[in-house]
Parts: sequence; C-alpha cells; structure tokens
Amino acid sequence: MPERIDLLIEGNVITMDGDRRVLTDGAVAVRGDRIVAVDDASELRVRYEPERRLGGRRRIVLPGLIDCHNHLAQALVREYALEDYPNIYRVYIPAEMAMDETDAEVSAKFAISQLLRAGVTTVAETTCTREHEEPIAQTVMETGIRCAMARGLGDRTSRLASNYEQIDERSTYSDDPGLLREDLAASAEWLERWSAEGEGRLRPWIHNLGVPSCSDDRFLATQELARKHDSGVMCHINRDREEIELALSLFGERPIEHVNTIGALDDRFLAIHAMLTTDREINMLAEAGTAVAHAPIVCTDIVSAVTKVVSMRAAGVTVGLGCDTVINDLFKVMRIAFVMHGQASGIPLYDPTALTTEDAMTMATIDAARALRWDDDIGSLEPGKAADVVVVDAENTRLTPAYQPVGTLVRYAVGTDVESVIVAGRVVVDDGEVLTIDEGPLLDEAVRLGDKLGAVLGPRRYRPLAEGTTVVQ
Repeated sequence: MPERIDLLIEGNVITMDGDRRVLTDGAVAVRGDRIVAVDDASELRVRYEPERRLGGRRRIVLPGLIDCHNHLAQALVREYALEDYPNIYRVYIPAEMAMDETDAEVSAKFAISQLLRAGVTTVAETTCTREHEEPIAQTVMETGIRCAMARGLGDRTSRLASNYEQIDERSTYSDDPGLLREDLAASAEWLERWSAEGEGRLRPWIHNLGVPSCSDDRFLATQELARKHDSGVMCHINRDREEIELALSLFGERPIEHVNTIGALDDRFLAIHAMLTTDREINMLAEAGTAVAHAPIVCTDIVSAVTKVVSMRAAGVTVGLGCDTVINDLFKVMRIAFVMHGQASGIPLYDPTALTTEDAMTMATIDAARALRWDDDIGSLEPGKAADVVVVDAENTRLTPAYQPVGTLVRYAVGTDVESVIVAGRVVVDDGEVLTIDEGPLLDEAVRLGDKLGAVLGPRRYRPLAEGTTVVQ
C-alpha cells in the first residue's frame, strides 16, 4: 500500500544538495512540515499517495529562495531614493522615523507579498526602529514566511570631519554605556521570547548598525549574547567611503580590521554589504568563518563599489544574496549578480566562469542558508529538511526548453513565473496567488503610506524626481 503524504511536487527538480543533482522528471514528497523523499517521479508515484499534487509538465521545482538581507520597513521608499545619493541617512532612515506601528505592518506585508510571489521562503530582516519590531514580527508569523529577524540599536554617536574641515576639526565619537545596557537587555528578551514563540520559522538575531554607531563594548557583548542564545549578529560594515574614512580617522584601521582587532569577528557574524573590502580583510573574514550578505543592486544604488564576491568565495567566505528591499525578486538579483561579477571579474581576466549561474543559485539557496546558520534545515531539497519548496511555471518561451535548468532560471526567470510556494509544508502561494495576505486592501494601504512618505521624502531629494512624476508636498 502506498504511504499517505500531504504533497507530491513534480517537475524538473533542482535539489542544490551536496551533489547538485538535477532530476529531469523528479518529485519531492512532503509530509507535515518535512521533506520525506526526493527521487524520480515514477518511483515516488508508486511509493506515495498524496493529498495533493503540485507542479507537473514543464515545471521547475527548486528549494525556497533565501533573501540574506532586507529591511521590511523600507519597502515603500521605492523611487524616493532612486539615483539621488547619498540616500541612506537622508532618505531611508527618515522614512522609518516617519512611520508608526501600523505603517510598519503595511510595509512588512507589502515586502513579504513581493518576496513570497517571487519564491522567497526565508528573509533576513534587520530592524532599525524599536517601535517596528513587534508589528514586523507579528506580520512574519501571520504571513507564513520564514525569517531570521535581527533587532538592536546603537550606543555610539560619531562625527566625521570632512577633508575640508580638517584644518581645525577632527573626527570624534562618544559611547553611551547606559544605552548599551538598556539595549542589551532588550536583545536578551528578544532572543528568549522568539526562540520560544517563533515556531521554528522566526529565528531571533542581533543587529549591530556598524562601527559608526556601535561601541567596541557593544560588539563584544553582542558576540557573547549570540553565543549564549545560539544566534548570530548581523552588521552593516565596509559599506561606504565615509564609514571607512571615519574608522581610519578614529582607530587607524578599516571597519572590518577594527572589529577583527577587538576579537568580535567569528562564525556568528554576518557582514552586510562589505563592498569596500580589501584582500587582507577578506582573509580575516575567511579565518574567522564570517559570512557575507551581498546585495548587488545596492552596489549601484548607493554608488559604492562592486563587492569582491569572486575573491571572497575563492578564499572560502560564504556569501549569500540579499534583496535589501530595492528589488524584492531574487531571480532578478541572481541575474544581476551573475552579470555584475562576470563584468567586474570575468571580463578583465577573460574568465567566463568567474561567477557562474550555479554560483548565483548557490548564493540564493544553500550558501544563504549557511550564512544564516540554517543550512541544517533549509537551502536544499533533501529528505529530513524543512519542506520549503518553489514551483516555477516554465510553460513559456523564456524558460522552455531548459537544457540546463539552473542556468535557465538565473538568466531568464522572473518572480512572476512562480506558480506555487510552500513554507514548512504549508502552501502559501497557489497558482500565483498569495494565500496569506489580502492584497486588495493592502494595495490601498500601500498607496496611502507611499503618499505619506512622499510628503517627507520628496523635499529631501537633491534631485527632483523625473518630470511627470507626482511628488506629494
């Protein structure tokens, strides 16, 4: 008698397992929230009787994609930060400051809807505003997505004296031990609470804003807190030239060098962006076991630098891909990474395999899982792992024929090709429809919030939006 299971998902199966198997006519069997088998479809049809079948002819089945870096409260900044750098502290942070708890919930739902529709089953969230933590966490739980959610506020105020001020001025910083104690207590409570209440889908992390905003004591204390609670620390680092200049002027070291010098780099540290990272710093990351969250679109969005991903991976650094809310479609992000690093590293050295399509897929699946310390459970389709599965409809001239499915998806797929998404065995996207979010009312709320943010952010731009675009004043 065939065994009863909940789902049998059929198609060309990209496993991303240790052997990188691709099963031309394969299937994934799911019982409860676990994968019970991955094999030829003909074999699994005999062994199992499913409650429901998904996928089928001209479908590509792959592990749930993993977004290694995002800010769910910033999803509706959108064009207000476009082509107008510097924008992080002039646009993105003021946007969060203008949002209340209801706004944060709307923004989080909006971003999660985009992510789920594009096959992202796990997102790494870095919350920058204390009042937004609860609505975002609750939204994660309600919508069914998986999340590594980091919280934490800074305890340092710093000022960079520019090149033109240095006749009379010097860069300075001041640390606040009281703020540190208060926020460490909040982080400890956060870790304890969501380790218990997250149902295995929300894993709590700690967020360090970076060397300009975090004291040495904070870096060391959060490292210890992460070890105690078996969690990790996400940190924006080596992101822009001003940060590098500030660290050099204050400590005589670049940010990654300084964090390494004080002993805060380890295998629980996730370095976000790390765009301006030298070869010697790459060696430090590799020796410490530190992973990197790479958001390729942001390299151009903030006009910083192209992260040395090829060199990092060659040195043994685990690199995961992130959307960073600019484009919440990891298929596009994979393609941008493939093209960007082919241009940055492949063209100068005449190396067509500097960063391959399989490398890009790896960074969006199993390596992203490793970066988030979650690869025991997600990132590949293997028996015993969590049933996070995506079905892509390849019934179109972009994706069929697919002689090499990984290359086909990275080069040609877009999020709207996704047909079904399963997280922890639960179907959350069915026939292209998000089942856990009512998108009709959400769109109205998103327009309301976008108009509200426009009134704040429009006047803050140095360059007005293109003619014909309405800016609320």
